[in-house]
Amino acid sequence: MAAEETRIAGESATGDILTARKVYIVTMVQPSEGAPEGFDERYDAYWDAVDTQVSQLEEKAGAVVRIFAEGIIGKGEDALQMVQQSNVGAHKVLLSRVSAGAIFEEFEDADLFSKVVDWGRCLHIGLINEEVAAEIQGKYDDFTEKRLVHLQMRLEEGILESESALIFGGDPNFAIPDGIEKILISPPELDELERWVKKTNEEIQQQMDQEEEFAKSGVADG
Repeated sequence: MAAEETRIAGESATGDILTARKVYIVTMVQPSEGAPEGFDERYDAYWDAVDTQVSQLEEKAGAVVRIFAEGIIGKGEDALQMVQQSNVGAHKVLLSRVSAGAIFEEFEDADLFSKVVDWGRCLHIGLINEEVAAEIQGKYDDFTEKRLVHLQMRLEEGILESESALIFGGDPNFAIPDGIEKILISPPELDELERWVKKTNEEIQQQMDQEEEFAKSGVADG
C-alpha cells in the first residue's frame, strides 16, 4: 500500500494533517547555462512559486523541520553549499528554511549513489555486445533498487511524529514509506516551463533539420 498522496493540506488519511508525519515533494528543476532566451525567466518564476506554495503549506500543515535532497552528498552546511553551487533557485528555498531552524539531513549514501551514476554512464556509451549490455543493466538495476531502499529507510527513520519534511528530487512519484503523508508541490509554472522547453527543443531540431536539408541540396546543386 502506497503512502497517501495529498495535494491540498487539510484532513489527511490518518486524521489531523498537523499531527501526521508528512513530506512536501519538490521537483528539482536544474539551471541550464547557455539555454535559449526565456529559460532563466521561467526557471526563476518556478522557484519563486515553489517558495510561495511551501510557505502556504507550512502555515496550514506545519513548518519544515527536516530537508532531504536527492543527488546531494553530505548534510548540514556542506550539503547547503553543494546546492548553492549547483542550483541557485533551490538554494534560495532551502536557505530560508535552514535559517528558520530546519535540519538539512543526509539522504544519499555516497557509495550507492556513485555506483548508480557510474553504471548509468556505462549504459550510454554505445555497447555492442548484448551479454555485456545485459550485465551492466543488471548491475545498474541492482544498485538502483538498493539506493531506493536506502532513501526510503532514511525517510522512515528520519521523520519523527508530527514532523514536516521537504524533499527535493527528480521524480514526483518517488515512493514514500507507509504512514507518511505525501504533498506534491506542483505550481503551474512547472507545466509552463516544461511546455516551453519542449517547444523550444522542437524548434531547434526543426531548424537543424532545415539546415541539414539546405546543406544537402547545396552539395547536390554543386
